[in-house]
Amino acid sequence: MKLMGTSRLHDLVHCACDGLDGAVPALVAELEAGSWRSMTEIAEFYPSAVIDGIKIRIVLNGGYRIDLLADCEAQMVLIEYAGWTSGARATGKIGSKVT
Repeated sequence: MKLMGTSRLHDLVHCACDGLDGAVPALVAELEAGSWRSMTEIAEFYPSAVIDGIKIRIVLNGGYRIDLLADCEAQMVLIEYAGWTSGARATGKIGSKVT
């Protein structure tokens, strides 16, 4: 998948003082290597992700989250938000239960 908005992830790595720097590059590598054809496939790959339509929320350790918008047909992912989970609205369904 082609990633857009990666600067948000770089900003998260620089502001997170509790070791997210290893998790973020791993996530980037997984997203770039992915070639999912549907949101259901993404849900199967990330079973703890919250998925609502084209929106994906991945919760990380340390109180952080990453919000993505995915277009499987175009093979593109936009990193919409990367930061604290506080104040987040938990919408959508967890895991393979795609809405």
